[in-house]
Amino acid sequence: MNKVIKKTASYLLIAALLFTAFAGLQFVSTTEAQAASYPTGYPNTYKNTGNYANDIIGVARTQVGYKENSVGTKYGYWYSPSFVGMPWCAMFVSWCANQAKVPQSAIKKYASCSTQVAWFKSIGRWHNSKYYGGNYTPKKGDVVFYRDGGSSAVSTHTGILVGLNGNYLDVIEGNATNASVTHYTTNAARSLGNKYVIGYGNPKYGQAVTTEKEPDSYENWQVNVDALILREKASTSSDKLASIGFGQMLEVTKFDLAGGYLWGYTNFKNKAGWCALNYCDYINGSINGKYYQLPPKLSSGKMTVCVKETKKLSVTNGLGASYSTSNKAVATVSKGKVTGVKEGTATVKVKTKTGSVSCKVTVVKPYMNNTKPISCVGDTVKLKVVGATKTVKWSTSNKKVATVNSSGKVKGISKGTATITATMGSLKYTAKVKIYKYPKTYENFSTAKAIYLKSAYKGTKNLLKIPKNKTIKVSEVKYSSTLTWGKTKYNKKTGWVALNDCKYLNGSFMGKAKKVQPYLTKTSKKMYLQNTFALEVKSASASPSFASLDKKIAKIDKKGIVTGTKEGTTYVTATVGKTVLKCKIEVDNPVISSTSVNLLKNKTKALKVTGGNGTITWKSANTAVATVDANGVVTGKKFGETTVTAVRNGVTLKCVVKVFAPKLSATKLTMKVGETKELTVKQSTGAAPVWTTSAKSVARVASGKVSAAKAGNATITCKVNGVTLTCEVVVKK
Repeated sequence: MNKVIKKTASYLLIAALLFTAFAGLQFVSTTEAQAASYPTGYPNTYKNTGNYANDIIGVARTQVGYKENSVGTKYGYWYSPSFVGMPWCAMFVSWCANQAKVPQSAIKKYASCSTQVAWFKSIGRWHNSKYYGGNYTPKKGDVVFYRDGGSSAVSTHTGILVGLNGNYLDVIEGNATNASVTHYTTNAARSLGNKYVIGYGNPKYGQAVTTEKEPDSYENWQVNVDALILREKASTSSDKLASIGFGQMLEVTKFDLAGGYLWGYTNFKNKAGWCALNYCDYINGSINGKYYQLPPKLSSGKMTVCVKETKKLSVTNGLGASYSTSNKAVATVSKGKVTGVKEGTATVKVKTKTGSVSCKVTVVKPYMNNTKPISCVGDTVKLKVVGATKTVKWSTSNKKVATVNSSGKVKGISKGTATITATMGSLKYTAKVKIYKYPKTYENFSTAKAIYLKSAYKGTKNLLKIPKNKTIKVSEVKYSSTLTWGKTKYNKKTGWVALNDCKYLNGSFMGKAKKVQPYLTKTSKKMYLQNTFALEVKSASASPSFASLDKKIAKIDKKGIVTGTKEGTTYVTATVGKTVLKCKIEVDNPVISSTSVNLLKNKTKALKVTGGNGTITWKSANTAVATVDANGVVTGKKFGETTVTAVRNGVTLKCVVKVFAPKLSATKLTMKVGETKELTVKQSTGAAPVWTTSAKSVARVASGKVSAAKAGNATITCKVNGVTLTCEVVVKK
């Protein structure tokens, strides 16, 4: 390969596969690659067994979740330092094979998918996919090859086959979704007959390939909450090991029932512990032939449905759900859809592999949702026939009092009463609506400060300002996430005010007071370890009581002062009467401004620590290479590498510091007699360079400027910072 290609910022996204293709590549020097800061996490913790098919998969599992950065990947650097920024799906397969000790006679070290396809074909180990006319059934340990979205069947992506999940490929791939190592089990584009799957390389492992997965059996679960806690033991009080994000796939190898939770033992980012699977969705797999799922749960234990009306009954935590009804003459059920047949009751039963659950269904005739609606002049109220099986026609007995449109929306015209009739075939339903000229009831508030009358509920347009200590009459109340809004009229303008800035005086709506609801000043907060902030309850009628759901992560005192105590996510609550308000707290460890620094000798770089409280202790592992002062300023001393650490709040942060040697701008020059070229020293500080030539008659040098005198060869030598650099010069006539 004459040119090594470097990926541009532009990705070719294949919508069906979510593959990443790259274009526009250029040479990356070895020195630059060595200096690059690529992700180095996810060490291989798998212990090889000698069974290559099992071992390459076992290695690949330890890498799921690894993600590239703007520099590249460890797989590219392993392949060759100059490949650090290359597309890396093929190099990921090669790296896993190398870690599993797979001989190159089985999987050749490769960086090009199309080249590897050609190699598998050349040794007779290639099989076309079903879409391309093949009849081969792929096996565990095979290498899968895909094409991009074009018409050509040229491979642009590859992965390691774990096995088959029905018609789906169970496969682990590098440089897949979001440029990470991803494990797919039920992806539509990764199926036996999909056009994007070109074929399979069947490595000649030279041994029997076992059919079981490694470990021997497990289950796949997927997290369905924002953050799932990985704990040391199967208990909500056990120490937290990690926080697993939404959508993360978990491989569970052991189970336990404790405290009302189904716990699963899994490994996440090389930390092994227990998760509550109640907050996960079951995907596939089994342990010793048994499914360890949660018992099935229905969306409702009771349901009312009208004759000929259909409602959906959903079941969660169930596998292979089958539905039945105790009385088909009353209600039928098909795939969770319950349909009323005639008035009466029936029991719908749902049976799964982990248990059964039932729902009592009551079938009634269609009915009017509100038979005695109340409204005001100018306001509307919505009526409907619940369970309507035919078109409903609406009419009013008195258009001067109330009108009704074709969808059942009633509007008050003047004070009085009217009968609204809904006709459905031969059936009629009536509602007696009462219209008031003014609101029947209202509440009085006093402004606690000058506030604005706004044009709309939650609106931003100000109509006018209402002074402090003014009494306002509220005719309607609505709530937003934090504010309570009241509709009022002031100085002949009608609008909305935030009642949180008012004092309740008296009054009620339909006999019930609608006072301002209490709310928290914050509903979520991201903070650093040991940092604090004040959480306040506004519009509370009594003093709130505060509590933390996990004091190990965040604590809160009686005054509402929250302190981050450990990295993780939890909630703090404020209780006012029967109202419980929650605030999500995310605590992060302090972070260092850079995890890697490249320095020249005698140059400096200032590091900073963000987050946390208290002093910072700085230290260099090798002060001969680089030192660091009490303010985090790093100084390069000698060519080499060291690690600078910063300790704050018990958290150790690290930064790899590399101090580089000088080098010449060129190590070989070809010149013509009489020509002059200039050499420069890169990455050099300190004393001025000392230049010499091995043959003045051929080439002379002064301050780095090389002059060609006659045909021949000469060596230009530069001594700087204790390092000797040379450049070979060839002078031609």
